[in-house]
Amino acid sequence: MIKNSIIGFLLVCIVVIFSFNYKDSHRPILCKFPVENQARNNAPGEPPLYLYFFFSRYHCPVCLEAIEVLNELPSQFVVTGIVPAGELEKESEFRNATGAAFNLVIFKESYRRFTPRYSPALFGVSGNGDILFILPGAPGEKKYLYDFLIDFYSRSIEILAPPKT
Repeated sequence: MIKNSIIGFLLVCIVVIFSFNYKDSHRPILCKFPVENQARNNAPGEPPLYLYFFFSRYHCPVCLEAIEVLNELPSQFVVTGIVPAGELEKESEFRNATGAAFNLVIFKESYRRFTPRYSPALFGVSGNGDILFILPGAPGEKKYLYDFLIDFYSRSIEILAPPKT
């Protein structure tokens, strides 16, 4: 009886130790977005907020109203559009169709883990790759999106700033 209790206790201890080990070795799926640092003329003390906009020219035009907002953001926002590979072959034609004035990149394998369920979608990412928010594109969100981004930036400067050493 005591022997069975000791064996059971040891098995439980082994399972607990393995579960702690497993938890520490596996990062969340949406951890460490691949940030491409782009040089910006930010004032000292103004860390950038990286915005990644997953979209296609074939989304509904009303859903792409966010592009107008992203074009008008202040310099502390670094906006990058991520588009499917086949659509960026004629970049000037793509820009004319969508109105995107920000940097555009082709969807790479490194972004596959972060493919949003709803597209278009806007990812807010800190300089060290932490995803701070994901917003789906929706019709009629121009004013809300601009106000949200400005307010979010003003409230999150501490988490956007690089750690002080």
